[in-house]
Parts: sequence; structure tokens; C-alpha cells
Amino acid sequence: MKRSDFYLKARTLLAIMIMVGSSLILANCGGGSGGTGKVEPETPSSAASSACTLSLFQFKSASNPGMANNPTAVITKIRNINMVLITVQESVDITKLVPTIGVSNKATVTMGGKAFESGKTAVNFTGDVELVVKAEDGMHSNKYIVLVRKGDAEMDAQVYSVMSKYNIPGISVATTKGEKLAYAAGYGFANLDSNPKERVQPTSLFRLASVSKFQAALCIMSLYEDGLISPDDYVFAPAGANGTDSKEGILQSMFPGAHAAGVDKIKVRHLLTHTSGWQYATTDGVDPIFTGDSRFYGKTLKQRVEYMVNTPTSYTPGQSYSYYNLGYCLLGMIVEHITGGTYEAYLKQVEAKAGITDVWIGKNTKGERRKNEVCYYAQQSTDAYQNDMAVVAACGAVINSSVNLMQLVCAMDYGTVVPDILKKETLDMVYTDYTSGNPPTTKNGYGFGWRIGHYTLTNWASYHGGNINGTATIIVRGINGVNGVLLCNSRSYIDDFDTALYLALNNIMNRTNTIY
Repeated sequence: MKRSDFYLKARTLLAIMIMVGSSLILANCGGGSGGTGKVEPETPSSAASSACTLSLFQFKSASNPGMANNPTAVITKIRNINMVLITVQESVDITKLVPTIGVSNKATVTMGGKAFESGKTAVNFTGDVELVVKAEDGMHSNKYIVLVRKGDAEMDAQVYSVMSKYNIPGISVATTKGEKLAYAAGYGFANLDSNPKERVQPTSLFRLASVSKFQAALCIMSLYEDGLISPDDYVFAPAGANGTDSKEGILQSMFPGAHAAGVDKIKVRHLLTHTSGWQYATTDGVDPIFTGDSRFYGKTLKQRVEYMVNTPTSYTPGQSYSYYNLGYCLLGMIVEHITGGTYEAYLKQVEAKAGITDVWIGKNTKGERRKNEVCYYAQQSTDAYQNDMAVVAACGAVINSSVNLMQLVCAMDYGTVVPDILKKETLDMVYTDYTSGNPPTTKNGYGFGWRIGHYTLTNWASYHGGNINGTATIIVRGINGVNGVLLCNSRSYIDDFDTALYLALNNIMNRTNTIY
């Protein structure tokens, strides 16, 4: 190669290198490396937040003239619906309340479909109000239903706690003092599927489960006062089976012939007090009512009783207490046999004496519910509509409202403001403890359709709880003239649920005694 050619190529290569270097320097201009020529990656901007949670809902007195105590809501999720539950005092105008809220950082809020500014925007809370929290990223949001009611915040807090912890969509509560209605309230939803969602009212009808039992006993004792039955009448026995002078059992003609050992000794009082001698803890685990047992599933009540009269009692009737639902189903059958009509018809006839007309036997399906009846919501994969209400009837299928039940208790509590529909001597029979002295020992005794006293809640003269899938109930007649009832349209299977219901109602009754 000639020297001149070599230098020519060298100069050309140097020029190319200079051009490439200049391009690298230019490409890094403004990159922030001080002109060193090092290529720095571009720093990405931070992503917009997807957080969209409501953390606070409050009515501050500073924003709401006349508001007391800055009430704060319970924010909870019940059956996958975000609810905001809050009570304000009776004197407050809920058509123009100004809430103060807390939401996720940079989230925006609409309330009732309109833009909302915390602590400034007035909202009409007469009905359900939808609150929407939208995240900064514009893609995520949460909807909340705000339920504002007027009432006593201290009482209502008891109910909100139960609803929130145990996933209960709707509750009704009523109390009386001195035989006058003191407090009545509906909370949450009777029907989650309606549009708009149907709210629970104090007059909403609920399945009562075993709170039905004191009403069955009331029917029996009304027949007793009319001279048509005695607690000491036999139920199944042929004439002379219990002594030459003993009468034929009330239902002997329906279930004739010889029966299994012990059955012919069962009296009406044994059914009333769960001392029939039949029990669930038998060797074959007989439960003819709430069961999937192939021996009983799909059978009528009469068919189930036909099986049981051929099943020996586990002990001599009257000897020991063992809670047994079939006994109360039989009481309903006895009412029908004596009156010649349906159990529902006689129940309505008896409760009409207390001024109650809206009482019924519930139906089997959601589609058959009465206009003012709540819907029932099962938990833990159970079915709220699996029981045959025609079979359950007197032992657990009555539907009634909280205010009706308080009216009924006032008509059978020895009071003088509301006339009792049973004589004092008959009420004495109803509220006598027939069982606590019998083995196995119980924490509280049982009368006719009522548990008598309570081993912890000493202000309770008598009470009864109830539960079936989709229903939980508790009713109390107090020793101090204060009565109460709490009805739920769902049942939790968390171990302390029943205790929580009892304590909530007890606290509400104590509050009633204090402020009324």
C-alpha cells in the first residue's frame, strides 16, 4: 500500500470516529450525566393509585347545626354489599345532612350520582344513597350504600355490631316498657334483590323459628280455658290404657292400635314441656322434623308421627327434659283436631284477641313470601328454603313482626294496661318451671312454650330463642316490665352468635329501661 493511500484511509477513519462520537454526545444531551457521554435510562413516572376505599363516614356537628355527638358510621360488607350504617338523633332533618368522609389518597367521590366534597356538600338521606369512591387511576371503584336512620345511636350500635360481625342483611327490634311500645326499628335489607333494595321495617314479617313455640302453647291454653282440653289429657292412648277410667287420647283415632313402649303415657303437658320421653340422642338418632333422613324426608307430618308412635320413648314421659321439635308439631295437630280447622286459622283467632291480625304460617319458597315478609339468606352453603313449613308449622313456621310480638307479650304478662288474653291462673301454669329439677339438669327451666329465667341475665323472667337456616330470633319477657324481641333474616354458624344476640337484646332492653 502506498503511504499516501494509508494516510488517506486513516484520515477517513478518524473523521468517521469523530462523527460517531459527536452523535453519542448529542444523544446524551439533557440526559443529566454532566456531558460524560454515559447513556442513562429514562426514569418512569409513578403509576396512578388503584385504591378506592371508604374509611370514615361521619356527621360532624360543625357541619350540621343541631347535630349531637358527631355520629360515626359502621362501614361493613354484608353478603358482598358495602354498607354504611349510621343513626342520628330524632330531631335531625335528614334531607340535608353534610357528611365528612375519609377515602383513599387521590380518590374522588360521588354521592347520589353527584359530585361530592367532604364536609361541604349537603345530601338528602331520606332513602338509600349510593356513594361511589373512584380510584386515581380511573379504572377501579367501590360502591357503598348509605343507610341513615333516626333513633337511639346506643341501641342501634348493638344491632350494627351483630349485622357486621355475623353477615346479617336485616334485623328488626322492638321493646316495651310498662306495656307500651318503647322502641321499634328496622335495620338493613328485607330483600337484597329488589330494585331499589327493600328496607326492613318494624312491621316486616319474619319467620320466627322456635319463637313460634310460645304461640302454640298460647293456643293450647286458650283451648284449655274454653274447656276443650287439659294439659293432663293423653295424646295417643287407647281408652283404659292408663287405668280403667282413663280416657282415649286426643289423637288416638288418627293413630289407632297399640303403640311402642312409653308412647301411650305421653300427655299434652309432656309435649308442652319437652318431657315426652322421645329425644334426639337415641341410638338411631331420630329427628323427624329438621332432617334429611330418608325415613322422613318428603313425608307429611302424619306420616312422620306414624313412624314415631312405633318408636319407644327413651325414658318414661314426664321423667326428664329433652328438647324435641316434634312435640310442638303434635300440639299444632291437636289444635286442628279439636277445632276442625287449620292451625293457622286458630292462631289468628287467638292473637286477634290481642289486636293482632298480621300473623301467618310461612310458605316454602321465596316466591311464596307475603308482601311485607323479609327474604331469608342462608350461610355456609345451607338452604334457607329447604324446610317444609306445613310440617314445621306450630314448632317453627309462624311469621310475625317485632311490634306484633311485643303487643302479644303485653297481652300475656300479668299487666293491667293491656288486658291479658289468659287468666292469671292459666298464666301461672304457662310460666311455671317444670323441668329444672329433672335430670339431666339444665341451665334454665322450661314452662309451656317458654324458657323460665336465665342463669346469667337475671332480668329475664322468661324467654325463647329460635333458629333455622336463614332465621335467628330471640324474645324476652322481663321481670321489670321491660320486654324485647330481635329478629334476623339470616343465621350465622359462628360459635358465639347466639350469645351475641342475647347480649345485644339485653343491652337494648337495659337502655330502654333507662331512657323511657
